[in-house]
Amino acid sequence: MQPEQGKSNLERALNGEYRFDFKALFNNSQDMYKSNLLTFIKAVGMLLLIGVGSTLVLMSVFNVDTSSVEGMQNSPVGMIDIIMLVIMSPLLAGFRMLGVKLSANQQADVSELSAYFSLTLALVTLNLLTSLLVQLGFMLLILPGIYVYLVTQFAVVILAEQRAGVIQSIILSAKVVNRYLLPFLLLLILFVLLFTLVFLTMGLAIFWVGPIYSLVLGQLYNDLFGTQSDITSQPPSQDSLLDA
Repeated sequence: MQPEQGKSNLERALNGEYRFDFKALFNNSQDMYKSNLLTFIKAVGMLLLIGVGSTLVLMSVFNVDTSSVEGMQNSPVGMIDIIMLVIMSPLLAGFRMLGVKLSANQQADVSELSAYFSLTLALVTLNLLTSLLVQLGFMLLILPGIYVYLVTQFAVVILAEQRAGVIQSIILSAKVVNRYLLPFLLLLILFVLLFTLVFLTMGLAIFWVGPIYSLVLGQLYNDLFGTQSDITSQPPSQDSLLDA
């Protein structure tokens, strides 16, 4: 949907003027997926290769014993998790941005995955913070954890695309999603159901579900927040990205 004259997508979203059309979102995403099939197969394949490969290498380096529960408990799993977070955070941000750019009819290819390594520190900080908040929410009650997960859905994209600070990205994401909690909850349920296909197909469905997830949220990001191409600003330094 195009914003009204003199009114940005973000202003309309914060005013509660956006109307969800799930059928259009998924139909458009499916069309874009078909048009960029090879790009998404390469992107998902690369993410799987790097993710699984890095995990196996780290388990070998840290001599993780997978033959027993005791061996797993005595291994430095926390260190492996942190290293994997550093490796995967910019790659997953790139995958989300691939969906954003293709949804906005911008040129993008698999190289988008490697375009955000300069933001690694900020992205890792953001992911650690949101993960902590979600875990705290689940420790209190299940609903607060689900709520935090929902409202921080766009924080990574806001940081990567608008070069906003960590706290600013979380707050802006929460402000917008708060206006549309029920539609986003329904969307979460839909994707939970879709991701069950990944297990039922021994992982093969990730080559479809992952891109559809990226494209649907990419469309919503463009509709709700607009894109940086509409904003004139100087990209801040890495330090400013960590500021509130």
